[in-house]
Amino acid sequence: MATHLRKPNGGLQQNDEIAFAEVGLPALRRLAKRPRPRFSKVLLPVIALLSGLLLGLVLPELTNASSFWDYGKCIIAAVSATFTAYAVNRFALEKGAFQAAIGSPVAAIVSIFSVLLVGTGLFTATYAGFVREDTDRLRLQEFATAQSAWLERETRAANGTYSGNLILNAIMADLEKKVTCEAASSCVSGVGAGGEGSAFDKLSGALASARAIAAQVDTVTAARGNALQELGDLQASIHGALVDGSLSAAERRLQTEEIAQTSLAVLNRVQQSSPLALLASFAGRLKEYDGSRHEDQLLASYGAQLAAAVSETKDLDRSPPPAFPAPTGVADTLGYVLHFLPIALLILVIELILPMTLWLYTFVELRARLERQEQAQAAETSDRSDDHNDQDRAEPGTQRMRGFRSSFPQGQGPQS
Repeated sequence: MATHLRKPNGGLQQNDEIAFAEVGLPALRRLAKRPRPRFSKVLLPVIALLSGLLLGLVLPELTNASSFWDYGKCIIAAVSATFTAYAVNRFALEKGAFQAAIGSPVAAIVSIFSVLLVGTGLFTATYAGFVREDTDRLRLQEFATAQSAWLERETRAANGTYSGNLILNAIMADLEKKVTCEAASSCVSGVGAGGEGSAFDKLSGALASARAIAAQVDTVTAARGNALQELGDLQASIHGALVDGSLSAAERRLQTEEIAQTSLAVLNRVQQSSPLALLASFAGRLKEYDGSRHEDQLLASYGAQLAAAVSETKDLDRSPPPAFPAPTGVADTLGYVLHFLPIALLILVIELILPMTLWLYTFVELRARLERQEQAQAAETSDRSDDHNDQDRAEPGTQRMRGFRSSFPQGQGPQS
């Protein structure tokens, strides 16, 4: 049979029909169009490829890769994760969802659990890689804030001697009056009519000691002020390092830890330069005057007042310094999910929600198809049953007619 050339639009040429057999050409046939693959079959490798690419981008950040072998291991891990995600999701859709649809609870549990397990693993690793550096910065900021509050409490405990200084100045002022009064009229001892006796010597000696202690306190206070200024500069430096965008994560962490250690050393200088020890020692010497004489009682009362002021400062709540945070890991990033909620939701949709949604849609489709098939089979069975009943009702008359015809000789009988 001759085959004719077709127009480009598919129709036969009516005027110039040329048989291919006459010119020696083989017959032409239009290629059959291949059916398009199902969307789920295309989407599964796309999801796995995206998951692998995202994981490959963040694995060097998670593992602190720095050498060729480190990056090679990251590539192998990403490729393996891609293959695993594709294989598990495909088996879950093609095998697990099918078996679950026809009534296998074990297949449903295994397929759902496998999809959730693989998706959760990919989500945690990818999310942690995206936010690890920012999470580390947040943890360092929290540490810096906690250390600043702790340093403030400690410096207040070491430097909160304003009440002690005020008491010391008040004692000095009162002693100057008492020494002058005692020399003029023995107003303190009540013995004699003035002069420089034993009471005068005790009061004037205590006054000289108080002035010497005050001078030492002023020197210590000046050194303490310099240390406090340095401590404040260090706290400003640690906050500056945390907001410096030119530093890498490792450099930022190293610089922050160095500043924190230096701050502790400066705080130790502040505590050592505190005048508390001087004031407490002077208060103890004054309290040793526990005699029955008026001047002894007066000096002992001075010591009690000064000791009370010093003890109030020493009894402040003291706590250990906050620990410097360890390097940020995957578990640490999960504690800041709310802070990075948009990124977490986006990765969760790609790694977990989309594969699980495909499984659910596949399961629902298979269940609906199964129900329609069962309904069609039930309707077909019902129709066959009805046809069989009709045949049974018509069968007695047919048998009688056959018996009636068989009673005649062959070739005779009633005409049909």
